[in-house]
Amino acid sequence: MAKVDINFIGPWRLFLGARSVTADLNDIDEARNYIETNYGPVYQKKLKSMGINKKQSVWDNSNVLLNGTNTRQLNTQSLKNGDRLDVVPRVAGG
Repeated sequence: MAKVDINFIGPWRLFLGARSVTADLNDIDEARNYIETNYGPVYQKKLKSMGINKKQSVWDNSNVLLNGTNTRQLNTQSLKNGDRLDVVPRVAGG
């Protein structure tokens, strides 16, 4: 297990009620499960209060960076002590 810092960036801080947490995780899949288990229900409750009843995922609506690199671009999915995951909400604009 690795001690990993998870930082919620921008609106996620307000929306999920968390700025940063430290978790014991082995890999990116465990990080996803941790975030969805601990913050998914908060997200669903907020959406429901806004009249949105469609199930949404925090992870799927985020860009997740491991030490500054998008996790989708990584060859390895393992984590080590001191790694930092930044969870950034996806935004669209023009």
